[in-house]
Amino acid sequence: MPHEHNHEQSCALEHEGAHHHHHVPHGQLQAIKAAFFITAAFMFVEAAGGLLTGSMALLSDSMHMLTDAAALGMSFFASRLAGLKPDSSRTFGYRRAEVVAALANAMLLWLLSGYMLREVYARFREPVAVLPGPMLVVAVIGLLANVACARLLHAHSSGNINIRGAFLHVLSDLAGSVAAIVAGAIIYFTGWFRADTIVSLLIIVLILVGSTELLFEAFHILMEGAPKGISLKALAHELREIDGVSDVHELHVWSLSSGFNALSAHLVVKDKTKQEAALKAAICAVSSGFNIRHTVFQVETEPVENSSCDACGRPSGD
Repeated sequence: MPHEHNHEQSCALEHEGAHHHHHVPHGQLQAIKAAFFITAAFMFVEAAGGLLTGSMALLSDSMHMLTDAAALGMSFFASRLAGLKPDSSRTFGYRRAEVVAALANAMLLWLLSGYMLREVYARFREPVAVLPGPMLVVAVIGLLANVACARLLHAHSSGNINIRGAFLHVLSDLAGSVAAIVAGAIIYFTGWFRADTIVSLLIIVLILVGSTELLFEAFHILMEGAPKGISLKALAHELREIDGVSDVHELHVWSLSSGFNALSAHLVVKDKTKQEAALKAAICAVSSGFNIRHTVFQVETEPVENSSCDACGRPSGD
């Protein structure tokens, strides 16, 4: 049976960027770098403020800032890796580095939460006096630093899971700074020191909520799950509507990284004179209609139900 293969062929609707080499926009790298330096610098300020004032909220937030700095550093490193060209051992390049970094960021947040829960428990049992005035000053500065980082990353977070992971770090820390300000105000006016501990617990909840979605999304990509927003039923229907295509099977769709989706499928085209046109139409259909940037189609005159090596048979005695 004749077969035709296509590996990321281009059509009029595709751009030159739909090739293996993934150019990371300069603006993304600059945003991550600037956010890293802001976060790292303020981490020391907040840690010193926490030790000076005795505030568990500030100390917890400084630990969170430490993981923010680590997350941003990993994001920058992963973004640079993702821009490297493919080689003979990594034919898709290093796109998955972004997803691995996002997964690592989420896991760091969970580990941090475990450490903070232990400290919060100790503070609930034995409340510690806090200096509310300096605590408020440090918390306000922290809020301004986090707002600056969030503004830098937000513009690039929607289409990149790696940068979104870093953005979630900063966003949860921003909420923590707001909570620390509230706790400082409560302690200043009422002297109720447990407000600091309660805010620490709130920060933990924010971290867990913000990281869970990221953790699941990164895991879904690494497990070769179908990209969100792409219906396999609709995709198969679109391919079957192409002139000459009588059936579609062995249909697989997955993501290499955020925004870069791939597909492989078998097209049954019994009329050999229509095979070339059907192949080109399929490439353009999935590119323009489903944002799939890498395609591999096998064209058959009769269905080949099993594309694995089992279909080829095995030597006797195996």
